[in-house]
Amino acid sequence: MRNALRSNGLKAVIFDMDGTLIRSTIDFRKMNQGLADTLLQHGLPKDILDPSGKVNESIVRAYSYFKVHSHDGWAEALERDLNRVSLEVEMARVDETREVPGTADTLRYLRSRGIRTAVLTRGSRAYTERALLAAGLDDKFEVVLCRDDHPLIEAKPNPVALRRVYNALDLNGDECLFIGDHDTDLLCAQGAGSPFAAVLTGSFSVEMWTPLNPDVIMDSVAELPRLLEGLE
Repeated sequence: MRNALRSNGLKAVIFDMDGTLIRSTIDFRKMNQGLADTLLQHGLPKDILDPSGKVNESIVRAYSYFKVHSHDGWAEALERDLNRVSLEVEMARVDETREVPGTADTLRYLRSRGIRTAVLTRGSRAYTERALLAAGLDDKFEVVLCRDDHPLIEAKPNPVALRRVYNALDLNGDECLFIGDHDTDLLCAQGAGSPFAAVLTGSFSVEMWTPLNPDVIMDSVAELPRLLEGLE
């Protein structure tokens, strides 16, 4: 565990969900391909897609393009189709969802310390609620913010999403720790002004995280209690 946090004035922990709290059942490759295909079907020129294959960036580029080149109502139609494609993949195996080992124990520890908990995810509301239920984590969080609670362009990594969680908790960013398994989470935390803890239970390795300089690198959320005890 790498730890560069300097303060123990922590009032809340905000978690990403897939790969952080739960072992995701989503076929993200299939989802991302479906989202890219949907953008092209709506008339996005192929050369505007993000060349590195980051679908979130492609969606941002698409919104910028269609804002100039499309007719009224394009955003609602596009968002409806993107959410439909995502939801189909999300729900395929959702009932097989399980917690990352140690997650429930960590949440109990945080509650015992009076540290509040929340979730910020790009998952849909329907998927998120069912996944948390399947993993036995459905009643553990004060705030849960999903991608379809607001316009898609405002979902993570847009820092406005994380700021909405701060506001719902009536806290400032520096009073919260955001934990995630992907650089999308790190970008969101950096933009919103929150310290960030990276976990290795998703697709990012230590070698991938290290040059990005998160405040903390943990094997999993199960290490969080030991981390916080060390700050005292």
